[in-house]
Amino acid sequence: MAEGSVRNMDNGRPRIVPAEKDKGGNGGKGRSGRLKKLLLVLLILVLAGGGVYLWWSGRYMSDYAISWENTASGGMGESETFKGYELFSDGVINYSRDGASFVDREGDAIWERSYQMNSPRAFVNGDHAAIADIGGTSLYIFDDENNTGSVSSVLPIITAAISQQGVVYVVTSDGDSEYINAYREDGSAIELTVRSLITGDGYPLCISASPDGSQLITAYVSIDGSSIMSQVIFRNFDAIGQNADAKRIVGGFADEFAGHLVGRVHFSDDEHSQAFYDGGIVFFSTRVLTSPEVIGRAEIEGEMLSIACSERYVAAIVRDTEGEMPYRLLIYEADGDLAGEAAFDMQYTGFDISGKEIYVYNDSELRIYTAGGREKAYISADEFSISKVVKGKLPSSYMIVDGNDYIGIDLQ
Repeated sequence: MAEGSVRNMDNGRPRIVPAEKDKGGNGGKGRSGRLKKLLLVLLILVLAGGGVYLWWSGRYMSDYAISWENTASGGMGESETFKGYELFSDGVINYSRDGASFVDREGDAIWERSYQMNSPRAFVNGDHAAIADIGGTSLYIFDDENNTGSVSSVLPIITAAISQQGVVYVVTSDGDSEYINAYREDGSAIELTVRSLITGDGYPLCISASPDGSQLITAYVSIDGSSIMSQVIFRNFDAIGQNADAKRIVGGFADEFAGHLVGRVHFSDDEHSQAFYDGGIVFFSTRVLTSPEVIGRAEIEGEMLSIACSERYVAAIVRDTEGEMPYRLLIYEADGDLAGEAAFDMQYTGFDISGKEIYVYNDSELRIYTAGGREKAYISADEFSISKVVKGKLPSSYMIVDGNDYIGIDLQ
């Protein structure tokens, strides 16, 4: 019975006793009142948490405290004169002529690999990396757990690229022609070889693979008399590319770079890529795989000194000869929209993008900018030397790479 329950019998007829009401009156209204109070409390907590986050993310930090220190040689001896560092996974790859190591953001060495190279260079994409001996014939492939494979080429390696899936593209040359070969993350060859004449297409300066590994963008340079000629070529190595010519070319661009040198190309995601030249940045879309197109262009005045790229942003530091500050930081979305900019006067040696943060630093100073161009932190350190900066687990925590030493700091 909806209004109550049977308690006893009186003269053979059930006597209905109304259900007890809560102190708030009607039972339904009481429950509704408690629910409203609960929702109000939750709303207050959410708003308070949002306020704390906005305060935390918007505050300026100019001091630090050291929270931990660690040392991991990672195959890089103290006497090694060449050392390179690349942000990788949630840490950093340290590499030299004698070997490489991956150290996570807590300073622990995850893997180490010894080798002998004359001119090592690291190529990183997500949780996969390749270290190649430029001018040599050896290349090693890694993920965030170990060394997954190696490649020994017949011809000298010019450059390489790796996808987030671990597909490696290696460009080699015999002096007259360049060859693009592909390998799986275990080092086994993919049945794919593309040959181009250097006298026809030009010399390949830089390549970049799409995250899924199916596309490749290459910057070529050639000399026509006294003029520099650059072109950017898109190749597709999936089923769509099989319908193109033997070189797998699905698009090429040269007029956009007339009289300029394209020094770097980059795939942000499977649909967005960029070409950096001495005059600006051209933004491409490969949404239509058979027909890459230009979707944006940023003309930059002043010398482009440094470039940093991530999955979402690309940034450039430009020499500013007209402003009060000698350097300008320009930050763009992957599709070409200007996200932010800033001016600064610090002499720098390092420049990286990690997530939504941009790091500009030298051996004793660090500036951190948001993707919108706001400076959120500046520190000057005399307790360590800064070789690389890695984001920590907490919003204000970072790992500083100081040669073979790893130092955790909390910004304040």
